[in-house]
Amino acid sequence: FGPRNNSPVGYIRLTRFSRASTAGFLRAIEALEQEVAATTTTTSSSSSGAVQSYIIDLRNNYGGIIQEAMLTASSLLRDPHAVLCYTMNARGGFTPHDTEEYVVDTRYPGYLLSDEPKSVVMAQVRRENPDILLNDGWVPPSSFASLHEQTVKRGIHLTPVTYNSQQQQQQRHQQQELMQQLRAQKKLVLLINEGTASSAEVFASSLHDNGRTVAMVGTKTYGKGLIQHTFPMPDGGGLRLTVAEYLTPALRHVTNVGSARFDRRSGVFVGGGIRPDIYCDSKQGIPNNPGADLCVGLAMDALDEADLQEQEQQEQNLDGTTTMISNNNNNNNNN
Repeated sequence: FGPRNNSPVGYIRLTRFSRASTAGFLRAIEALEQEVAATTTTTSSSSSGAVQSYIIDLRNNYGGIIQEAMLTASSLLRDPHAVLCYTMNARGGFTPHDTEEYVVDTRYPGYLLSDEPKSVVMAQVRRENPDILLNDGWVPPSSFASLHEQTVKRGIHLTPVTYNSQQQQQQRHQQQELMQQLRAQKKLVLLINEGTASSAEVFASSLHDNGRTVAMVGTKTYGKGLIQHTFPMPDGGGLRLTVAEYLTPALRHVTNVGSARFDRRSGVFVGGGIRPDIYCDSKQGIPNNPGADLCVGLAMDALDEADLQEQEQQEQNLDGTTTMISNNNNNNNNN
């Protein structure tokens, strides 16, 4: 699909999350990349020859297997410690589920939609935790972990942390590495609507809250983040009991809780569902041709805006570097 600024844009629609979704997602990416490469080879197009941006359509995706949704999401995040979601059970158990939890899955496809190698996240996990990939070597965080335990074991800090000069230098180096990783990522826009529900909402929030998306385009999602078990009854019926719920990486409810819509103190929306960055109504239906889809057009505009902001940032960085070199030359001449 595309092109945009002489670079094709990939369009992938995920209608549900089944056991085969991650493998199908990988095949779709490979097919798009191969098609673009073949087209560039056989034509005299001025295209860059690679897909640099993707639009993932989650509209009317009713969810499915939550583990599959998080496995797919983990393939798009560079940091193995990035939190995909939290679960909170009826006893107050508070558990983060991070990318590393799914990197150790034998079906993990590698790091996707980036110019970095697919093996880069796995290599980092091996380097930081050599025993984590051994059989039975990975121990998940306790499902009853308290906030204190999360601070001690997982490094989650709720208060500002101070650094000495050596730590500050190390932090600057880490920031430079992070910027290189971000530049290698292919830009991503998600399409959502009121039919996006359950594990599809967890998938969308895991990418959005971790800063992986340029924007989410569409309408507020359905708002269902509950974990329910069904117990058979003697009369042939069933009792569906809610045992836990999912929270986004930003610690917001996916499910509507009570009648409140906005937090009284912060003013943050708490009415359930995932809200888009750019509103686009899809009640008229989803066209079979993405080129005729208004929401896809708005997604393309968001990608163009992201390119413009990136270009302006690069120019500012270049101006800052030029000024620094000029000042150093002046100091040398004075000496």
